[in-house]
Amino acid sequence: MKIDQISSLSQRAAGLLGKMLELSPLLQYAEFRKDYSTGINVPDKSTFTNSAARAVNASLQKDNQTPNPTLVSLALYGREIGVDDLYKKDAELSGSPLGLLRWLDRQLGALAVKLANEIQIDMIQGTNASNRMLGLGTFVKDAAAAGQTAALGFTTAEQAAMNTQVSLQLNTTANQETFVETLFKQLATVPGANAIICNTNLAARLTTIAKKMGAAGESVNSFGVPATTFNNVPIVAVDTNTITQTESDGTNNDCTSLYIVRFAEELGVCFATNSGFYFQDFQDYQNSPQGVSRLQFFLNLVVERTDAMRRLSRIRL
Repeated sequence: MKIDQISSLSQRAAGLLGKMLELSPLLQYAEFRKDYSTGINVPDKSTFTNSAARAVNASLQKDNQTPNPTLVSLALYGREIGVDDLYKKDAELSGSPLGLLRWLDRQLGALAVKLANEIQIDMIQGTNASNRMLGLGTFVKDAAAAGQTAALGFTTAEQAAMNTQVSLQLNTTANQETFVETLFKQLATVPGANAIICNTNLAARLTTIAKKMGAAGESVNSFGVPATTFNNVPIVAVDTNTITQTESDGTNNDCTSLYIVRFAEELGVCFATNSGFYFQDFQDYQNSPQGVSRLQFFLNLVVERTDAMRRLSRIRL
């Protein structure tokens, strides 16, 4: 489900979520699923042998499967603001709380944008430590198996295989053509891919390349927001705080990464949550707000198949 579908939203909460989605576009494309604060992730690592074809009266091919469950604990993100009773009394003196309400709306809007930005960053960079969720860039590092950290029931070899070191600077036609070939090949390894996530710098370059090669298009996502596409897959452009332009290839420190993702509640990439967007409004007293307002998300990354995502790393502009 999308974040607006999985959340219980009042009219005010819906307005705040709208601000979050507008400035943190990854939240528009991510899928969420309901799960407990500590849930079970069972990656699909089924193995099959021989052929399904059989002779008349012959037995069916049987392959015994063994689940490989791992626990996923939700990471807690939240911020709050308060208003002192001093300002509530000012509103009562004036006979109208409208000025205070408008000020609080602006503060809540700014708080919502800040929280959404933090969550978007950790959807990519989250370290799975210090109370932070596991991010895509930590789940699949730009490294061989020895440099990976096993997570979500996958081996380090499986995680390393989800990364491709492009090692190209996209400043010549030849390099751009080679990059497009690599991107097409990697898209084919993620059946049903529905997002190409990259920073705004790479998104601009990729759009230029795609237009020259006839692979560019446009679509509208489920929130009614237009999106540029590459080979019909939406390009999700995030800021350079979310996906940096300062990754290293061992020689250069101006590299970045691109993520091909199949967002799906089952057999794809999604975020487990028991809350969605959880908003607690100011209490009302004689039409004037008082106390504390809280904005929270409880979530963490879930990946269920090795073909649910790919990282393309070491890309220079």
